[in-house]
Amino acid sequence: MLAAFSAVTVRYRRPILTIALVMAVVLAVGRRLSDQLGSILGTATILAGMLALSLAILALLRPRQAVFLVKPEVQAFATEPSAFQVYIAVAYMFLASLPLGARDLGETYGGHPSMVLPLLLLVGVGVHVAGGWRGVSVELRPDGICQRDFTGSLMVPWEALAPGRPSQPAVRASTMALTYAQPDLVRRRGILPHGRRRLRIDNVHPWFIADTIRHYVDHPQHRAAIGEPAEYQRLLHALTSSATGPGHGHAY
Repeated sequence: MLAAFSAVTVRYRRPILTIALVMAVVLAVGRRLSDQLGSILGTATILAGMLALSLAILALLRPRQAVFLVKPEVQAFATEPSAFQVYIAVAYMFLASLPLGARDLGETYGGHPSMVLPLLLLVGVGVHVAGGWRGVSVELRPDGICQRDFTGSLMVPWEALAPGRPSQPAVRASTMALTYAQPDLVRRRGILPHGRRRLRIDNVHPWFIADTIRHYVDHPQHRAAIGEPAEYQRLLHALTSSATGPGHGHAY
């Protein structure tokens, strides 16, 4: 049930974010215009924010799926964007609208008419909405691994990776370290929070993506078919029939 709800959230994340932003603005403006509705709208804002925060926590704690989206049109196997990003962005919108909707900002911020905190809240909302709108996913392509978000991109050619790596990270890991044999081949643009040696993998089973990357590092003859449904079925069979061992194998 939660997995299906998360999938719908990811699919319609942009309309959801747009509607949530409009609602948060309307609630904040309504509180500033009316004393009588202020407490009611404030309660509604808190409830909406807590609901979104609860969904974010559930999305973060639920078991991650060992699955890729097959995209033959772009020749890629991709991880699904994270529902957690969408929920946390919505939660941040509503919780940030509480102080922004106060009628007396100076009183809200300890009697100082400073606009620094409101501006920081707006920047925070913008960052979270941009992250949820763009979505972060890992794409495996015939020429390598690509990860993009609104802050930048990372492109890792298969030839740049060390043979037999990466090993399986911790089962709850949100990032995965990459070991390079030729780091000069790696291309990075923009500002990446995790640098050029780590992939963000909080939307896929960490062992599944580690085993998949290692499979294509060690079997270059199969890279050209990445993105095709038949190759995806062959990959799943290869992973589930491989021997398990410390830091390797299929336990998902």
